[in-house]
Amino acid sequence: MPHITIRLASAGDIPALARVWHDGWHQGHAHLSPEIAAGRPFEFFLPRIETTLPDCVVATVNDEIVGFAGWEGDGIGQVFVLPAWHGRGVAPLLLAAAEKKLKEQGHARIWLQCQVGNARARRFYEKQGWHVAREVDVSIGTMEGRKPQLVWRMEKRLAD
Repeated sequence: MPHITIRLASAGDIPALARVWHDGWHQGHAHLSPEIAAGRPFEFFLPRIETTLPDCVVATVNDEIVGFAGWEGDGIGQVFVLPAWHGRGVAPLLLAAAEKKLKEQGHARIWLQCQVGNARARRFYEKQGWHVAREVDVSIGTMEGRKPQLVWRMEKRLAD
């Protein structure tokens, strides 16, 4: 098993983070929302990843970024892993690191959104102690503007 290192993200990570976000998002979501996927080329992710940087951890293997998790307030906004690294222990480490940071910030209950239909991701989150609180209509960004999407709002109570 390769050694996975978790660290805070830095500005120099931006291109690699955008690649992980693009590739990971398309792997898990494009088949569920082809019309949204068409509006999310690599260029969509590049400027957006910068806003995640202050609250973002990355997973590296041999200094290559293979995944990241970002949060804002009491919610986890992104957990993405390069498709070649799915199922290799990266995502649980990223999620645990994000949860730890949110707990350090004083949050007792945290949330994330998982696209309805993304059963693989839902199973993963449930294995990590999350539960579906409800379905929510949200909007998701594309190059052409925001598009509607149905998500599971998942929640987790952090241990004291």
